[in-house]
Amino acid sequence: MSGFVYRSGALYAEDVSVMDLAETVGTPFYCYSARTLRTAYTDFASAFHGLDATVCYAVKANSNQAVIAQFAALGAGADVVSEGELRRALAAGVPADKIVFSGIGKTRTEMDAAVRADCGQFNIESEPELAALSDVASALGKTATIVLRVNPD
Repeated sequence: MSGFVYRSGALYAEDVSVMDLAETVGTPFYCYSARTLRTAYTDFASAFHGLDATVCYAVKANSNQAVIAQFAALGAGADVVSEGELRRALAAGVPADKIVFSGIGKTRTEMDAAVRADCGQFNIESEPELAALSDVASALGKTATIVLRVNPD
């Protein structure tokens, strides 16, 4: 069920007139429906009920703190591709062990921050990245959980 509906020709976000929002906050603005986010998440996550699975929100899709916090409150993890996204996910309440650090080009500084935060998983893209993460984690006396992304070519 969408949180956006027309009533008598006026658009509403849940029970709030979008026109009233525009008059209050000015335009342009972004408007999200918490109800729609919750419904989409619970519908999707329910498909994995009974399985050992973590649904992660891709922070790069929308880094709005309130959106990330909505998903975190529902139990979602976060898929991040930078230290900035890592910090946003943690600040929004995503538990560190539910954060997946993905993407190419992770710097040693970013790896260090993620290892220190006890990031749940690193998606490794290359042998040099694996060696760099091993060096960083070893220097901190920690172990990093990894997943290897493999290209069969």
